[in-house]
Amino acid sequence: MKHTEHNSFFNEANETIKRIQNENPSLNELNWFCSGACARFNRDYLSSRDPQVIVLGDDIPAEIIHAVCDRPFYVLGGSLETAHWADELTPRDTDPFSRSSIGWLINPEFDLTKNALIVTAVSSDSRRKLISILRSGGRKVAAIDVPPADQSENSLRYYTRQLVTLAETIGRHTGKRFSGRRLKESAKKVAEAHRQRRRFLDTAMLAGGMISDEAVLMAAQSKYFADSLDEWMVHISRLSDELDYLTTHYVVRRKDRPRILVLGSPLVFPNYKVPQLIASAGMNIAAVADSLSLEAELTVSRPHRFNSADSLLRKIAQIHLSMISSGARIYNTGMYSYVMNLIEKLKPDGIVCHILKGQIEYDFELPQIEKAAEKKNIPVFRLETDYQYQDMEQLRIRMEAFGEMLTQRRLVAQRYRHTA
Repeated sequence: MKHTEHNSFFNEANETIKRIQNENPSLNELNWFCSGACARFNRDYLSSRDPQVIVLGDDIPAEIIHAVCDRPFYVLGGSLETAHWADELTPRDTDPFSRSSIGWLINPEFDLTKNALIVTAVSSDSRRKLISILRSGGRKVAAIDVPPADQSENSLRYYTRQLVTLAETIGRHTGKRFSGRRLKESAKKVAEAHRQRRRFLDTAMLAGGMISDEAVLMAAQSKYFADSLDEWMVHISRLSDELDYLTTHYVVRRKDRPRILVLGSPLVFPNYKVPQLIASAGMNIAAVADSLSLEAELTVSRPHRFNSADSLLRKIAQIHLSMISSGARIYNTGMYSYVMNLIEKLKPDGIVCHILKGQIEYDFELPQIEKAAEKKNIPVFRLETDYQYQDMEQLRIRMEAFGEMLTQRRLVAQRYRHTA
């Protein structure tokens, strides 16, 4: 890898960070999140990291990971430059997430996998290819299967056994024995992190124009690349407090813009093309319904009240098995119900379905959502792209046309209410 290539890798993140900082100059606490996100793309920082556990994707219950690992390193794709680094390692039809993930883990500039155990779920054909490439490259990988979402006792037992085996495998690698006490402590921490995230999102929604959509996404998503989940909770709480203070003491005129629900392929820092396009088209993001946001909603309430580790583990497995979104399934009923609940709660003006090229599993779910949205008179816009930026202008024209159509619908609805 040439030095200029690493500069491009860092600049990719730095450009997004600068845009977020310029759009949110009054939020002092946001600087902590920007610094953490920027460090994730700093060669010296990455070279100094020696993670024990690397989590590939978002399919593994966080309660299991944090019970046996203090500082997991999540790899969620998102980078155009790491996708370029994987050009010679992956087939041409590999989706951007998989290419970017391989580039994170196999490159000549920094080696995160030297002493790491990579854990993931076999949730799609792309993930199987990833696992094969990593193992053939000499990396240590522990993978679990995602059984069908049939809610049968056999599926639940099978998934629970896999989680136990995975936790014990990680524990042997990190030197932390998987126990009921550690599982309860982990479940309590994860539940609190999810509660703080929800409070931040609710506060940001009330704050209106005081924080940009990209900043909201980055701050909420940064729990995946923070060095410490405990530290992240402290700062997300402070950011919520800061927004709450500004909302209470200052009057900011809320712009009457169409509100969008974004679903489909996850939006992963630093590639925030979709939020950029939505903002430039005069719209705001009401919520994001992807696998990352769904995972952050899956919480065991009051974990300390479970009498045994087995009952707590079974509850964790039951929640995740019924709700997680997986390309290995024909129907992701959990994701569908999550989207429908958000539509009912937020009543968005439109839906943008973001599809990364090659991630056809998200297209499988689109017809069912389109049919439900049609009944509620909510337009759906399908946006297929990758991590490249060459298609920005073409997509911008289409997004602006979608935004104009939603604006006209709002005006017509307002006139109808005034004359009724």
